[in-house]
Amino acid sequence: MISQADAFVEVFAALKKIFGFEQIFIGAKEKDKKILEPLREKYGFDVRYTPSIYGMGEEKWLTKAVTGMEVPPGKIPLHVGVTVNNVETVYNMYRALFQSKPVTEKYFNVYGEVAKQTVVLAPVGTYLIDILAMIGVDTTRYNKLAVLDGGPLMGDRVNVGEHAVTKKTNGFLVIEAAKYVADQVSLRPLPGQPAPTWDDTLPEAMKKLGLERYLDWHPTPADVLDIRDKVTRVKIFMHQDGPRGKPSIPIVKVGDRVKIGDPIAKPLDGPINDFNLLSVAHHASIDGVVTEVNEKFVRIEKK
Repeated sequence: MISQADAFVEVFAALKKIFGFEQIFIGAKEKDKKILEPLREKYGFDVRYTPSIYGMGEEKWLTKAVTGMEVPPGKIPLHVGVTVNNVETVYNMYRALFQSKPVTEKYFNVYGEVAKQTVVLAPVGTYLIDILAMIGVDTTRYNKLAVLDGGPLMGDRVNVGEHAVTKKTNGFLVIEAAKYVADQVSLRPLPGQPAPTWDDTLPEAMKKLGLERYLDWHPTPADVLDIRDKVTRVKIFMHQDGPRGKPSIPIVKVGDRVKIGDPIAKPLDGPINDFNLLSVAHHASIDGVVTEVNEKFVRIEKK
């Protein structure tokens, strides 16, 4: 966002015009205030800061903290007239509206038991094991690693050798497989004792997990590891949103030569307001040849 602030000015204006949004807020953590205040002053962004913690139901919590409106149980922010999107999603809206570009690449963190936490820019479909190799992880022992696509609470454990970046990937948490299961976890206080607060438990927990070093970590564009030109194969999943939605329909065949941005799958016909039937189009994320097509994925290799 720092390097593309002008794009956000344009897309915010477009979203207000297209959808009739009355206000657009940037919700950020207090720890990011130092880097966002110059943008607020220069571009007039309405930035609302919240405590530097990440609780369950972040979208609902953010909606209440920023707008004062509470999302009812079992509902989503849209039910109170609010939509919540992350920075990259809004930037992808800009690319679609103003540059006619589909989503073919992703920014995400690789963190945890790695030599250095890294922000990576890679084509959609890049193999996880190829990413780990590029950041210095010993992939010969990949079967001893547990990797979550997402965070420690809501992330899904994935097959290290077969998984690939999807359009919803925002981070890979890498840990030793032997540490994957915690056997000393309790969300309840001791009988007769007051429930612990964030101030009581957060500093100690962060110290034990080795997370203190990330508190003031603010990657710049120069810190991003851009591997787009190094990727020689991709595996683009037709179904990318867990239990929701339906798989897309491949429209390419083995042997087809494709370029970045070429359509390779079309969405299933159906109402766009039904999450259970929703699917999306997919596009080639590298130049190459289609080497495998099935109902689950399309594989493309540079040749």
